[in-house]
Amino acid sequence: MAQRGTPTPGELGLPEHSALTIEGRVERAALVGTHLARRRRGAEERLRKSPWAMGLGLILGVLALVIAVSIGFYLAG
Repeated sequence: MAQRGTPTPGELGLPEHSALTIEGRVERAALVGTHLARRRRGAEERLRKSPWAMGLGLILGVLALVIAVSIGFYLAG
């Protein structure tokens, strides 16, 4: 069987736009550039101004509380 050069991402089992392929890296760079441009124009909010920020903060707070209580029980027992 004759070799025919570099295998394609599909032949390697990678998705077409994987971070391990040139196409994937170019796509991600374009997404970062688009995000920065939208932020500069004010079309996107920062994460801490986002309505999701409070929910994420609450989840992290509860997780920290659960860890602290677990450590307390471990040390007490």
